[in-house]
Amino acid sequence: MLDGMKMAAQGMMTMSAKQDIITNNLANVGTTGYRKESITISSFTEILNREVGGMDGMQQSSYEIATAPGMETRGTLSTGSVTHGAQGSLKETGNPFDMALDDNGRGFFTIQSPEGIKFTRAGSFRLSTSGHLVTPDGSFVMGHRGPVKLSGSNFQVSNDGVISCEGKPVDRLLVTVFDDTRQLKRSGDSQFVAQGGVRATTDFQLKQGYLEQANVNAINEMVDMMMVMRNYEANQKVLQAHDQRLQKTVNDLGRVR
Repeated sequence: MLDGMKMAAQGMMTMSAKQDIITNNLANVGTTGYRKESITISSFTEILNREVGGMDGMQQSSYEIATAPGMETRGTLSTGSVTHGAQGSLKETGNPFDMALDDNGRGFFTIQSPEGIKFTRAGSFRLSTSGHLVTPDGSFVMGHRGPVKLSGSNFQVSNDGVISCEGKPVDRLLVTVFDDTRQLKRSGDSQFVAQGGVRATTDFQLKQGYLEQANVNAINEMVDMMMVMRNYEANQKVLQAHDQRLQKTVNDLGRVR
């Protein structure tokens, strides 16, 4: 009986965590370059077996197994999140400062923020007072020669990322790929920091005057949210049923004595 209550409570906590992630996805449907997240669940036994190299055919939950960074303990389960790397749709804006990578979601723009090097798919840039290409929060957009500096707003960017001002090449946008995208840690809505190996790439197509939309399907997220609510309510009813049985057992024992 107590085990049943524990399992129902764990189910409720897990559904609550999943609802938080779905809510965040829905809130960022309109965020340029946003990457969808989904919950990941592992039991402590699964984590231990994976870390020590045991059980090659380890049984997994219906969700992707979480990586160790950022995992949160919930009873005998650990929950975390995984970022989906699929490319979002590209929207034409006509603004020369808007840029999008067309590479199936592999590469990231490299930016220099006050906290250090970060990576993003959000190519909504602007010109700073110092003539540098920057993100909306003022971080420098990096090229192969360092922060990209323009001589004016009249510039062009070729499909391979070469920036030219008045027909003269200035720099090439530094696009970065990762040995393991699971080592990317979210920093804000559309920026990431790397915890593993990174390298520059030229295997991409850049589209000037376009922005990449969030790779979130709002309808699917709404369907998932309804399923989460139903699962939460089902676990809640199970917990209430066990609680009533436990209360009845205690009362019956009291009368016997």
